[in-house]
Amino acid sequence: MASKSKQQRQRVAQQKESAFLAVAIAIVASFLALIQNKYGQFSDIRGFYGMHFADGQHLWPFSTHTLLGATESMHPVEYPALTGLIMWLFSFFIEPAQYAFVDYYRLTASFHIALFAITAFYIKKLAGSKWAIIFALSPAVLYSLNRNWDIWAIVTMILAIYLFEKGKTTQSAIWLAVSIATKFFPLVLFFPILVYYFRKKELKKFVSYFAYTMGAWVLINLPFALINFRGWSYFYEFSFDRAIGSASVWEVAAKIGTPISTSNITFYILNLGIFALLGAYLLKSKLPVPLIEGAFLTMFAFILFNKQYSMQYIIWLSALAVIAIGRLSQKKQITMIYAYVIWQAADLAFQYGFFQGILTSTYANTETPASPEITGMTFGVIGVVRYLLAVGFALLLAKFLYDEKRVTTPTK
Repeated sequence: MASKSKQQRQRVAQQKESAFLAVAIAIVASFLALIQNKYGQFSDIRGFYGMHFADGQHLWPFSTHTLLGATESMHPVEYPALTGLIMWLFSFFIEPAQYAFVDYYRLTASFHIALFAITAFYIKKLAGSKWAIIFALSPAVLYSLNRNWDIWAIVTMILAIYLFEKGKTTQSAIWLAVSIATKFFPLVLFFPILVYYFRKKELKKFVSYFAYTMGAWVLINLPFALINFRGWSYFYEFSFDRAIGSASVWEVAAKIGTPISTSNITFYILNLGIFALLGAYLLKSKLPVPLIEGAFLTMFAFILFNKQYSMQYIIWLSALAVIAIGRLSQKKQITMIYAYVIWQAADLAFQYGFFQGILTSTYANTETPASPEITGMTFGVIGVVRYLLAVGFALLLAKFLYDEKRVTTPTK
């Protein structure tokens, strides 16, 4: 009995140690990511400080306002409620100065280090230490970590998935609402949750989960809507009316000379088509596909034909991908590691090519041209490779998950 108790204590100690290792690696890696881009070049974080808070007035971000000394009115932030609140609260810690936008960026990025570590912690609990470490060391993830505020929504989404996996659906619904109120992307997780409960003939549970989530979302958003409805709703209007472009499939196709129609009809046909295929996959699986496996495929389907591809989207996809891979058999995991590394490398090249392309255009015909210069065609070719590898990765993972036919318990 004593020997068994000792073994149990050893296992608990090993789990704690491995969790500590994953968190420590995540902290170090994300700190190095901050050092790599310590001034926040090409980060929306410092840009939005300059547009909304540089005068030190700390004006409510969900309002049309004019900075001191400026003549042009600034529209409300095009972000959901909680992201705008975070942006606004952080502005109170920064004094107006010539390079205050850098201080604001570094303050925000410092919080991102903690949130990244927490994300790795819950990935460890869901998929095992190995996958949390792989996520924490993913180069494309680290390169894009501080481009935006997405990590705030990602960590709450992962927490919601963890609680859902543990059967704590009410708590999961509340955290999913927090995530949706921060970025809105996790709204698409209702799709695999609906199919999961439908397959289990437990639609009442889905209705309950949906009601709790949307109820919490309304409670979070209501004060913002009451303070300034037009400012609060600006994000939703902006997202709906947003033009197609910026690193999307459409822009990449245009760069290589094979443009795809950018009409709304094409956009909706492609998105409805890929979700129809995903629905067939989820419905035809031998056993109901749990959220922990269906989340990546759903998010990938949502992002693939998005109106634009923002560089931080790789963080969403990578976090969900490693969790899903952790559910595969050991042999399939090894294959997916190679596929994951190739996918990360391609996305990193895509990101670098995108920003280097901007520099190439900015400094063209000057005494200090960008080096290396990335032409539109070069970026288009990199983009084609990146999208093909991403689709290949998703299809391979989907095949492996389908072949497993059952949920496996990962080693933690």
